[in-house]
Amino acid sequence: MAQNQSACVASAMNVMQAAAAATKNRVLYRNCVMMRTANLVMFASVLSIQGALLEGVHAGEARSTLSVAANVTSYCDIGGSFSMKLPTGLLDFGSHRIVDALSGLNDQDLTQPVKGIMPLLCSDSHATPQVSFGFGLHARGRQRNLLGPGGSLVPYELLRGNSPSHGLWDENTYPVPSVAGKPGDIPVYGYIPALPTNARDGSYTDTVTVKIDF
Repeated sequence: MAQNQSACVASAMNVMQAAAAATKNRVLYRNCVMMRTANLVMFASVLSIQGALLEGVHAGEARSTLSVAANVTSYCDIGGSFSMKLPTGLLDFGSHRIVDALSGLNDQDLTQPVKGIMPLLCSDSHATPQVSFGFGLHARGRQRNLLGPGGSLVPYELLRGNSPSHGLWDENTYPVPSVAGKPGDIPVYGYIPALPTNARDGSYTDTVTVKIDF
């Protein structure tokens, strides 16, 4: 009987030891799992921190310069140029008739110059343009002529002022008169001393080249 009781006690102790061992193993296993999980979380955190740090890191740096420039030029524009900003210059002598075939006088005394205009615009108010006039398409030497029907010619002049005493516009360059300190329109006065006695009825025209230097 005593022997059986001892065996039962030993068996119970073995069971308790086994249960304790099992419990200890479960605790150790759980701790290992928790440590592995913690290690994985720490490793992931380290990778995340390293990735954030690497985002601001460059392999190197190079610098240079960019040249920036612009060029602004002044200009002067005259009437009828390719820019089409100003109207074409015009000098119109009007309509006339010969009343005395011997003297060539007409219904208006053409010894009085007729005013025309050549528009001029300069971007620089301090510009000092110089102007010159050609002798036209129908000149004979230095004499300008209007061309009419049948090749009829009417001699005329372009004056720099309102009387012949101011001189003629020609191929030489002359300063453009200033208006309020700025270049203004170029004054042009046409002058026909008398109509030729053989002038035919019809329209008479000429085209003169005007050049601006500035």
